[in-house]
Amino acid sequence: MLRLILLIIIAIGVYKLFSGFVGADAKALSLLCKDKTEDQKKVIIYFCRKKNFLIDLIFKKLTDYEYISMVNAKKDTMNFKQNALNKIGLDEDQVKEIKPAMFEGFVFKNAIAKKTENGKWVSAEYQVSWVFFSSTQIYLYSHTFNMHDDNKAERTDEFFYKDVTSFSTSSETEIARGLGEKKFEVEARNFAMVVPGDKLSMSMYGIADAESIIQAMKQKLREKKS
Repeated sequence: MLRLILLIIIAIGVYKLFSGFVGADAKALSLLCKDKTEDQKKVIIYFCRKKNFLIDLIFKKLTDYEYISMVNAKKDTMNFKQNALNKIGLDEDQVKEIKPAMFEGFVFKNAIAKKTENGKWVSAEYQVSWVFFSSTQIYLYSHTFNMHDDNKAERTDEFFYKDVTSFSTSSETEIARGLGEKKFEVEARNFAMVVPGDKLSMSMYGIADAESIIQAMKQKLREKKS
């Protein structure tokens, strides 16, 4: 009888141990990890695997700190400011009307996301944007990179001061996703440059002094329009 009880306990333990890898989500997780690098697989599992104490004891899973460190390490390998200047075809001396503005943060719209242990949201996509000011024009460069694949997106724009309607900040509800068909509503903080017929939004989720930066930009825009 005792042996039977022990076998039942062991069976339950084994089931719980692997429950994070089985069930309806297993196929979706397997498809997401197909043809990925080891780091990309770690990111996918970080976002998509259900929390399981026994599994986490045996199989190493990224902590929130480790994931954010991975994002920062990847970001630090890219010289976004110089890339931006190269893309717009100017050198730094030509865009010193005011100090260039840099915005950065996680992107949530249609991205894989999760809430961390401290209640903040992170996603598998990160964006860095630079805004430069010459004596006659405003230049924008934005780069979004993914942590779970090799995809990236770059955008460059330039506008005369007279064509820029306004600079603004906003908190918007965006729809992020989890494994399979799961979706989440995330409150995202963005900077926007409004021009006729378009609104260019940039993540500023990680910028503490964003308001003072934007006030300087607004003041320069008013000067150029007056």
